[in-house]
Amino acid sequence: MALDTVADYLAAARVLLQDTDSVAYRYLDAELVNALNMGILEGRRLRPDLFFNYLGATLPSYSTGSTGTTVVIDPQYRVAFVYYICGQAQLRDEENTQDARSAVFLNKFVAQLQNLQA
Repeated sequence: MALDTVADYLAAARVLLQDTDSVAYRYLDAELVNALNMGILEGRRLRPDLFFNYLGATLPSYSTGSTGTTVVIDPQYRVAFVYYICGQAQLRDEENTQDARSAVFLNKFVAQLQNLQA
């Protein structure tokens, strides 16, 4: 699965969240899109060089009405943003086991952004 559009990010996150029953999603599209937007803000804080084209400009912000819009993130870092979406979604859950799972996803996001590969 390519990660090009907002819809691609939502679909990839839903697989990891085990939320693929389209009749009754546990996580609303709006919640997951909001997590993507927060991930972009956090990504810029951690790695401003990834958003060089947006220096001094407003970062892209997506909505449920723009799920066909291309997400402008370097391809090698796209999966990290899926992990961020999942981590934010898991934070919402009330089960104790979800806290640990959320931490794993969010830590994986940070690690993939900060660990440079030669």
